[in-house]
Amino acid sequence: MLTIGIITAALADAQSKGKAISSDSILSLNAEFLTGLSILFIAQLLSAIMGLYVQLTYAKYGSHWHENLFYSHALSIPLFLPFYPSLLTQFQKLLQTSPITFSPTIHLNKLNLNASPPTFHLPPILPTPTLPPIPTHLFSLLVNAATQFACIRGVNLLASQTSAVGVSIALNVRKLVSLFISIKLFGNVLPFGVKVGAAIVFASAGLWAWEERRLGVLKRERVEERKDVLGEGKKVQ
Repeated sequence: MLTIGIITAALADAQSKGKAISSDSILSLNAEFLTGLSILFIAQLLSAIMGLYVQLTYAKYGSHWHENLFYSHALSIPLFLPFYPSLLTQFQKLLQTSPITFSPTIHLNKLNLNASPPTFHLPPILPTPTLPPIPTHLFSLLVNAATQFACIRGVNLLASQTSAVGVSIALNVRKLVSLFISIKLFGNVLPFGVKVGAAIVFASAGLWAWEERRLGVLKRERVEERKDVLGEGKKVQ
């Protein structure tokens, strides 16, 4: 259901952007759309394989998600070395953007008890030091890095607490929520097909959560029954 929901949303989004899609044959899809859909499918597949590998690793060696977070990023740094000239050029362009100046000020509210009714007024702003200016795009990059760190930290923590399927479903739901927020913020219109695909994804996530909870309850009941049987066996002995 999750896969069907994602495909439905992708096809509806392509139709809303004027791409010709025929239900008679998949060959009617243009090469650009097929390429993007293939990349999305491969990324989803690799993410699922990585999630299963992490789950097996945690099951064998323990849920040390801090180590996984560190090594998965530290070991990937050398892969960026071939792109160092391009990255350096882009970083220099970030430094050339217009600066943002932060001037923190202290505002103290003062109550005038002589007025009827009593009113508040602001005194003169106290002099405070001005922080050094930061290039606009560099500041945006730092904010993006901070939010990405919070996101990947949460993903690794979730992977240590639940199964790979649960992590995959949570990530897909998070992507849809991000999509809805961006559509709302930028005033775009959500196509009907995307709404249907999103409903399927959310429904599949709800079904998985319900089934996961049901299986957890059954597992706990079986453990309790096993304890009771062992306890009665000890009493008989």
